[in-house]
Amino acid sequence: MISVDSKIQDILENPAARGVIEKFLPGVSKNPLIDVIKGMSLREVAALKPAKKMGLTPEILASIEKGFKQIKK
Repeated sequence: MISVDSKIQDILENPAARGVIEKFLPGVSKNPLIDVIKGMSLREVAALKPAKKMGLTPEILASIEKGFKQIKK
């Protein structure tokens, strides 16, 4: 099951999960720097200082997690 603790690589490989993060962080999957963080989870990235500048706030992280929970298995 995809969650904010899943590796970003796994999230991006799942079309439904990628759609969820794109809804809250438009363009993030196409960002050239995404390769640098593919081995990290969204929760790990959210803990980094630049994350808030990207729009990955605790509230957005919680919304993404809710979106992932709505994905049918």
